[in-house]
Amino acid sequence: MKNLKNISFFFVIALAITTIGNVLNSTFLFTYLQTNIISLLITLLAINTATSGLIASKIQDFVIQKPEIDFSPTIKEMKASLFEQIILIIISVISLIIQNSKKIELEFKDDICNIILITVFIYAIDILWDTGKAVFVIIEEIQKLNNNKNK
Repeated sequence: MKNLKNISFFFVIALAITTIGNVLNSTFLFTYLQTNIISLLITLLAINTATSGLIASKIQDFVIQKPEIDFSPTIKEMKASLFEQIILIIISVISLIIQNSKKIELEFKDDICNIILITVFIYAIDILWDTGKAVFVIIEEIQKLNNNKNK
């Protein structure tokens, strides 16, 4: 349910950005995303994968020190975020194929595809944000463990 709420929110933001771009007759963001979205998403996936690896190694350290702590939900979320990013790449590829197709004629095709691409981009940034927050949670937990050892 949380994901659906977030996707809806990102979609509304993307709709607003697309509308503003159309009103201002600016295609900068649309052209940029059409040209770079796949590279951006793959880069964000690489960052997320590396960061998740770091988090996983720290989780392993916690499990050794405190085996009673269950990190199953955390690991499940990490796997889900990587899966979501792969889905976002697939959605972007499909959207770009449709947008550039000469055979698919839809009214507002460009606007719809631009909204999808902006939504995907915002969602990918949100996933990266969540992963970044997880790093700080791990740092706080390490500090707590170190403080408890020193007492």
